Amino acid sequence: MANAIEKYPVPLIFKKILKDQLSGQLIITSGDTRKDIYFVKGRLGFAASTIEEERLGEILVSMGTINRPQLEKVLDIKKNPSYQNYRIGELLVKAKKLDKRDFYYALKAQVQKIAVSTFPLKEGEWRFVVKSPEIPNPQSFKIKLPEIIPEGVKTLEDMSYFRKKFYYRAPVTTAMSDDIVDFLTPDEKTLYADLERFANTSVEQIMAQLQVRDSSNPEERRFWRKLVLLYLLNVIDFVEFTIDEEQNKNVEEIYDLHEKINKKELNYYQLLGTKEAAPVEDVKKSYFDFSRKYHPDKINAAPDSTVMLRANEVFAEINKAYEILSDQNKKNEYDARGYKDASEVETARAEKGKNARELYLKANRFFKGKRYFEAVSLMEQAVEIDSSRANYFLLLGLAQSKLPAMKKHAEKNLLKAHELEPWNADHLFALGELYKSENLMKKAEHYFQKALEINMEHTLAGQAVQDLGKLFAPPKKAKFSLFKKK
Repeated sequence: MANAIEKYPVPLIFKKILKDQLSGQLIITSGDTRKDIYFVKGRLGFAASTIEEERLGEILVSMGTINRPQLEKVLDIKKNPSYQNYRIGELLVKAKKLDKRDFYYALKAQVQKIAVSTFPLKEGEWRFVVKSPEIPNPQSFKIKLPEIIPEGVKTLEDMSYFRKKFYYRAPVTTAMSDDIVDFLTPDEKTLYADLERFANTSVEQIMAQLQVRDSSNPEERRFWRKLVLLYLLNVIDFVEFTIDEEQNKNVEEIYDLHEKINKKELNYYQLLGTKEAAPVEDVKKSYFDFSRKYHPDKINAAPDSTVMLRANEVFAEINKAYEILSDQNKKNEYDARGYKDASEVETARAEKGKNARELYLKANRFFKGKRYFEAVSLMEQAVEIDSSRANYFLLLGLAQSKLPAMKKHAEKNLLKAHELEPWNADHLFALGELYKSENLMKKAEHYFQKALEINMEHTLAGQAVQDLGKLFAPPKKAKFSLFKKK
């Protein structure tokens, strides 16, 4: 299945190939262009491109190894049917315009250039075929990805994807191998050491402490480059699969607002939580309070998720309300047209929703305190009140999965959570963990793989697949054994 570059930038697959030491072929298409990049056990083996500037002849000219007339002469020779099957490099070696050593280094430079050029791509799509690649060249390289990734990160001008994804999340350092240390600058090593000191601290807070939060500060861009590099090299990660009470509360409120807006059950005063006679200053204050809670950038979810789509629609309506209520003339016109108050039925529904949220938050505290039976009891009440929340069924399923007699119920509720939010990989990961606890390893692996299909960056699912692979891997044969002899 192809991945849209706008949703999943190319550097993410480089990260995964390095982490899992994958072999395969990466195919990237954008318009009429195509790039094929081959990997062997986590190393860059070869690359080809249809872009003229990335052809070997152009690389040789740019390196000063040959000049333009020499290249054009070889291209003319290649038009001869007798030489059509020859490569440019082979013809130059044959014509003694290039020795084999220069040919090797030029070919290596071409492979590196093509790989690095994929990092800043903003449109197109890519797919990775996991297999032993058939490299269309007798020359295969084994270039370490920690050599390529830093060069690729230098080409990234737009960090908005990573900023949006990680700004409100806490980085966690992992072990760093000597191979990676060798390719890091002193500044990058310093940031890695700084991140080790910060525990449970969001990137936003870390930037404030390091005094790089000001967008006009050139240090901010350098900070993001270093942070993204460490992430792509797999020496830092960001905590996943957590139940954040404040975040979930905001998400639930967004769902409620979205439903009320669509049913036209809220007027602009009710939407902003202000009175009709409120001065403009109060309207502004209310608007900025709402921005801090409901702005789509504050929601830590997949960009194409239901949550993000609803958050965008809700915030667009909040902007509209602010635009009208903060302008006296527009406000007068709005008042003159009349507006509808929320019905008593809606008020009762809101009260029920509030009760369900309170049960959820209390159950969450019980779950964290390993009081699973109490958590189950509360969440059964919560889903009875409100059966539209995937996170309610997720917490119920997680709590039930900790109780042996309730594991069948856990399966049902986790599947329900996935039905409500099919874009969320966490529900599938939880199902995999449930089956793993019951020693149903094939089923567990199936759901871990499905979680990775939805979110290829899901760290826990990726680690689980690796662990299962090690568990079922055949034992390595010793090079020499006395038992081989009869």
